[in-house]
Amino acid sequence: MPWVPFTEADVTSRLAAREIEVYEATSRREYPEEGGEAEVPVLSPERLPQIVEQVCNQFRGAIRGNPLVSVLGPAGTLPDFCIAHAAVIARVALVGMNPVPEGMTDPRRDEYREANSFLRSLRTAPAAMFDDADPAPAPACPAFGGNPYLDF
Repeated sequence: MPWVPFTEADVTSRLAAREIEVYEATSRREYPEEGGEAEVPVLSPERLPQIVEQVCNQFRGAIRGNPLVSVLGPAGTLPDFCIAHAAVIARVALVGMNPVPEGMTDPRRDEYREANSFLRSLRTAPAAMFDDADPAPAPACPAFGGNPYLDF
């Protein structure tokens, strides 16, 4: 599978238009301790780039933890089939599940649980799922006991 960059656009594509508006208007604002209007602190970082990097590293760590995988794609990339699940986890980290119209929370919660389940499954997935190259043809000789590590 090809490894592709995991980007902010992957996350924002999973947001409703209103969520994007609210995120852009409030993402860096914080309420002062003494009260009053929310303001953007000096040197306040954008949250989305940090969340994208953290979620990407979370997925790469799960893949790295798979004993069958020996090679990762370039930094900042994920296998293309991981992007949608990573975007769901990043969306929850960014805006959570609350600011959505009534009735949408359950599907989002289910989607988030599925993404986390997928993330856990990466630790035991076959190494071929992460190969960037085309799969090699099957060997002509059988594997001893069905274990590909015991090919002769």
